[in-house]
Amino acid sequence: MHNKDTFILESLKNGDERAYKILYDKYYTDLIVYCYNLTKDKDRAEDIVQQTLVKIWIKKDTLQIKSSLKNYLYRSVYNTFLKEYRKIKKEELALSELKNTVLMDFVEKDESFLEERMKLLESAIDQLPKKNREVFLLSKKSGYKHKEIAFQLEISEKAVEKHVSRATQSIKKWLKEKKDNLLLVFLYCRT
Repeated sequence: MHNKDTFILESLKNGDERAYKILYDKYYTDLIVYCYNLTKDKDRAEDIVQQTLVKIWIKKDTLQIKSSLKNYLYRSVYNTFLKEYRKIKKEELALSELKNTVLMDFVEKDESFLEERMKLLESAIDQLPKKNREVFLLSKKSGYKHKEIAFQLEISEKAVEKHVSRATQSIKKWLKEKKDNLLLVFLYCRT
């Protein structure tokens, strides 16, 4: 391992924040470029690199780096990317299966039943904070992509994702309190 990297690593293990800043300054931009090549998404690349660097700070006392510090950082970023990628793919598959199952159930339901459930869903949406509601409706009702919503509202795509996620969680909680799981499933069908 390069002498400067050895010094950074040893200082980091001793809790030296300056060593962490040196590590951050030295590798951050290169790690972003590397991760962007994996994700093709600047915000996601930044999130992955930041997650990786935060983990390194948290685990600084127990770091065992046998290769170079640079290789360790790149491998850590790649592993964080893979973990996130697998999680997203797993969620997409589960959602797709759920949609197919629910769509078959809804084919058998009559219109008045759906109208009643839609009113309940509208009530749940009305309970949302203003920004969550606005972003959620643009995404789910109007069918805009996250990128389009971000551009329209002048916020980041990550903020759009967070608003949609928070809104969905709030609606799920509200519907669970109302014990209307069927509507909860319908909510997922509209994504």
